[in-house]
Amino acid sequence: MPKTDKPKEERASRKVAANKKVKAKKDPNAPKKPLSAFMIFSQENRARIKDENPDATFGQIGKLLGAAWKDLNAKDKAVYTTKQEKAKKQYEGDLASYNEGGAAAESPSASESE
Repeated sequence: MPKTDKPKEERASRKVAANKKVKAKKDPNAPKKPLSAFMIFSQENRARIKDENPDATFGQIGKLLGAAWKDLNAKDKAVYTTKQEKAKKQYEGDLASYNEGGAAAESPSASESE
């Protein structure tokens, strides 16, 4: 190892900076990923849980929503799974049109007029 005049700390910091990855900027026009079945359930039931537990904190409401989701039977969960699959198909279509034309994906009327 060659000797240098620089202190060890300076050499180490340069090495860390060289290994640091640069995060790519996100395109604001890109379609957003679809929500999971649980998140759809949470959106639809958050107000009810909050009304039933007015003194609950944000974290406690999340725990109550998680418990309610866990207690839900398979038939009721299937409703939210179906909504999630529909949202996923919509997202995949939006993503494909975004990748083809970019700006054309942000206006839903563009695909209807063709």
